[in-house]
Amino acid sequence: MRIRRPVVVIVGVALLVGASGCGTTVSAEPAGAAPSIEWRSCRGGECGSLAVPLDPAKPRGRTIRLALFRAEATSERARKGVLLINPGGPGASGIDATRYLASALGRRVRRSFDLVGWDPRGTGSSAAIDCGDELDYLFRPDTAPDDAAERTELERASARFARACARRSGALLDHVSSQDTVGDMERIRIALGERRLNFLGYSYGTLLGALYANRYPGRVRAMVLDGAVDPTVPPEASLIQQAQGFDAGLARFFAWCDARRTCGYGGGDSAAAYGRLRAAIDTTPIRAEGRRFGPTQMDLGVGSFLYSGEGGYRTLAEGLAALEDDDPAIIQAASDDYVGRRDGGRYDPSWGAFLAISCLDGPRLGTTADLEAVSARAAAAAPEFGASSVGLGTPCATWPTPPVFSAPAAIPAPGAPPIVVIGTRNDPVTPLAWAQGLAAQLGVGHLVVAPGAQHTGYPQGDDCLDPFVEDYLVDLRVPPEGAACG
Repeated sequence: MRIRRPVVVIVGVALLVGASGCGTTVSAEPAGAAPSIEWRSCRGGECGSLAVPLDPAKPRGRTIRLALFRAEATSERARKGVLLINPGGPGASGIDATRYLASALGRRVRRSFDLVGWDPRGTGSSAAIDCGDELDYLFRPDTAPDDAAERTELERASARFARACARRSGALLDHVSSQDTVGDMERIRIALGERRLNFLGYSYGTLLGALYANRYPGRVRAMVLDGAVDPTVPPEASLIQQAQGFDAGLARFFAWCDARRTCGYGGGDSAAAYGRLRAAIDTTPIRAEGRRFGPTQMDLGVGSFLYSGEGGYRTLAEGLAALEDDDPAIIQAASDDYVGRRDGGRYDPSWGAFLAISCLDGPRLGTTADLEAVSARAAAAAPEFGASSVGLGTPCATWPTPPVFSAPAAIPAPGAPPIVVIGTRNDPVTPLAWAQGLAAQLGVGHLVVAPGAQHTGYPQGDDCLDPFVEDYLVDLRVPPEGAACG
């Protein structure tokens, strides 16, 4: 699964096809100097665009444009440079996230840095992947199919989606890998006139940060990787471990609900009530206001609430109670937001970007013939979310472009300065073990354990974690070995 826009939690990652790979360690600038960025006033700061090569191997060939946003440091005297921000996804808008963070980050960080966010290639207001904006057909099948007929329906819808992306996106589909985006990050640094870059990356954004530090170690001043991805974990294991995190998050919700009379769902045994409800929706989807609410919408909607940890539990309980009365509105709205479905049934480009980048990056789970066995193993390991997570990645089985990474690989980042890696203790999306793994393989990684059961840790107003991060970003004071909060 992946994250959309949970309350106070930064956009994150879905590893249903795996995230991996390391680049060649170089410090050279990309071929062809990047032009400068012309800024103009816009809501909350300044907006701009930057032309970059569509194909990095052809720096003087066709270009595409990247959309950027900047909120300048609040003190010119205290300014230490640029803090480039990526909120994860892949497919999430760095512009939206940076606008939010401009008012959420601590005073010392805002005084010290221009905050710069961008919509990576293939996403948002930059040159975006186009897979069509009528995608109800893709989410109509059950992503956890129970029989051959349901599996065939899922495979056909997934293949149709992959063909549409190829037909409508053209050459862009071949050039939206994470490695392509890392090159764009360097072009942004050059265009901004900064000698070294500071970077704040969340979830999938931690992969981008690690790849950048590996390729351009001398260009890094400070880097915070929150909700970290471990690129050495094979794709099937990544998917299963993430699904187990969602299952554990759901179990924490059940425990929270059963301990509170005010929860309003389940009558003291919310797990049993949920099991009955999920089975009923699987057997007989609900028709409400001209729409079909089935098991895929339930899994996506319920899962999206878990990103916020306890902050999402009360609304989730309200949504499940309403669903028992055949009112799917709350869970349906969460599912729609997760996949980018807007009023009127049109979809924004985020789901197409998510799959296009994920499928191109690889490594992949396998062909359609392999997925049935993978689904069974995932369901055994994570009964609630395992099979549906596999199903969501089915388009990658027939994706028209070969993966950039064919096998997992470590990202050592030799020569980079100290990098802070944050892992939340009970993160339902990126397990703490992944942050531990990334910090170890980087060689210069310094792990900080954040409290809670939400996805990502900073900034949450924690008086332990936030000072660790801000002292490091502003003063380059590295957190002590074994730093942990909560």
